Amino acid sequence: MPPAPIITGVGLATALGPTAPHTWQALLAGQHIRAHTRVQPAQNYTNARVTNLAIQAAHEALSHAGWNRSNVAQDDIAVILATSKGPIENWLATASQTMAVQNFSPTFGLSAVADDLAIHVGFPSARRLTISAACASGLIALARAAIMLQAGEAARALVVAAEASVHPLLVGSFQRLGVLAPEGHLCRPFDQNRDGFLISEAAAAICLQRSDISEMSSRIRDCARIAIDGFAIGAEAQHLVAGDPTGNTLEHLLKPLMQRRGGPDLIHAHATATTADTYELAAITRALDSTHPTTPPILFSHKAALGHTLGAAGLLAIAINYQCHQSGKVPANINTTAPLPTASAVLSQSPVTRPIRRSIATAAGFGGPVAAIALSTL
Repeated sequence: MPPAPIITGVGLATALGPTAPHTWQALLAGQHIRAHTRVQPAQNYTNARVTNLAIQAAHEALSHAGWNRSNVAQDDIAVILATSKGPIENWLATASQTMAVQNFSPTFGLSAVADDLAIHVGFPSARRLTISAACASGLIALARAAIMLQAGEAARALVVAAEASVHPLLVGSFQRLGVLAPEGHLCRPFDQNRDGFLISEAAAAICLQRSDISEMSSRIRDCARIAIDGFAIGAEAQHLVAGDPTGNTLEHLLKPLMQRRGGPDLIHAHATATTADTYELAAITRALDSTHPTTPPILFSHKAALGHTLGAAGLLAIAINYQCHQSGKVPANINTTAPLPTASAVLSQSPVTRPIRRSIATAAGFGGPVAAIALSTL
């Protein structure tokens, strides 16, 4: 087996804070959004807000990893961008308005974000890849990065998922689908009285490195190393937007990930506070019951606090899981006051302090993409 890729840096820009530490402390304190929330980037590098958020998170992750153009070769790194909507405000602008904006990328569409990102973080010649798989984009991008590293296509990867989609067009579209929480209501994943999600914006960035390369920073050597311990990608080709009510695909993906190393300590679920929560919980329960973990894992969803960040949600979950591994803490499932019944996992309404040696994050999106990724502390 190829060596497991190691996470060397994490960055976040969310509705609860401009960095990963800010967001993490806000989660532990029980803070949460109360309406659809736009996130203002700390700096305007380009005219696209989604790109500005991506660059902000990427700079933090690169600084955390200690990577820069002086110690990382251009042909040594891949830049992988995940987004479901891309620079939507540019898409809706007229051609004359778009071309009049200074510093606008010569490319147009989803790939423009990756192009501008690579330039602004100092790796303009790095190989680039854009993943758009609805709300599973972030996890699939991280899995693709792991594949590239394990195949020897690159030694390092900067994976960034970004979304800036709180726009009347998209809010109206989700309202027509009936998946948004009514005005004044909160997002309540896995709650018996859940009534939809709140849309938010975010960017998450992960620096991923092959564990067998000779150069390892002292920071990485001296702290707990957290690696990609497995991943699985599938598809539910049964409806244009709705998930499969059987949950069979997710169960199939989860079983082999759960069987390793005594089972997971944490399952970070997609859980959007919609009807699909029931299907997801059933799939998780069946997978757990078939693999017999030694201790029931903690079940968590960040969407009550941070909202649904669409294509960024999966990588955001990985960044939070990384913090859980490092700290031995899991934030509370706030707003979930009448939890759906489950005996196979712990759905806690208060923060939990417990060693997290292994975690799993799940994601699913419109059109049927489903993904799950496991992390392990080595």
